[in-house]
Amino acid sequence: MSSLIEYIGKDDLTERELFLLSLETSIKIPEVIQLPSKHFACFIVWDSKSNSIQQISDLAATLIKNGAAYICVWGNDCQRVEDICDEIGSFNSPDDSVIMTTSHKNDPLEEALYFFLTDTHPDEYYEPTLSSSLAVLIDNQNNLQIIKDALLNPNQFRKYILDKEK
Repeated sequence: MSSLIEYIGKDDLTERELFLLSLETSIKIPEVIQLPSKHFACFIVWDSKSNSIQQISDLAATLIKNGAAYICVWGNDCQRVEDICDEIGSFNSPDDSVIMTTSHKNDPLEEALYFFLTDTHPDEYYEPTLSSSLAVLIDNQNNLQIIKDALLNPNQFRKYILDKEK
């Protein structure tokens, strides 16, 4: 496992191991991302508006090459990141499978994070080999503590979100 990737804990509901990767820029992503499972769900928190298509493509290709089977994106220009992930995923998945993607342009961070922790159900092809979730923050230290707290105690975080909606 890359030394940049921090193991946070296990989510009792999804039974996934939870990890966090905080990067200064997208070009700092490790070439090899080793997690306990062959595939993983990924949550990208990134204001990618000033990044080139090539920078986004490189990030997406690295994540997908390393096993991202569901990519959830939040932040300015997240729809463009999702579109690029879709395109790269379509060329890098077996014929009978789909790398799932979502973007959460109009959602508050906490709602997108709730979705990531609760509703990232991969294509059935990837389901048996997906037991890890990785949150990737890029140039976004302001949200680091919110995400880390949610990953540390996902059940408490879910309860907080559901109570807020009442």
